[in-house]
Amino acid sequence: MKIYFDEQDVANAICVFVADLEQIRPENVQIEFQFNEDEGVSCQVVANHQNFMYGEQQISDAIGFYLDEIHRFSSYAMEIIIGFDDEEGISGEISFTYS
Repeated sequence: MKIYFDEQDVANAICVFVADLEQIRPENVQIEFQFNEDEGVSCQVVANHQNFMYGEQQISDAIGFYLDEIHRFSSYAMEIIIGFDDEEGISGEISFTYS
């Protein structure tokens, strides 16, 4: 099974993840995506008056947390690929490998 996240889905996952870490509401998290050909996808996160920079690994962790915590998918059975398209923006492709 595969699930595809568009940019808004990825943003929601990051907001929920950061809100859990910082013990605030997801609405109080601000993010701004960035793409660099050499470094890939990243995002600047502002929460609790602090700035964080998330790379692809942290974004993948946020998606895994979101699917595990909110939708009860097992994060141990996920492979998450973060992508970027000029028209579509940031995306996530989540594959599940159940034995």
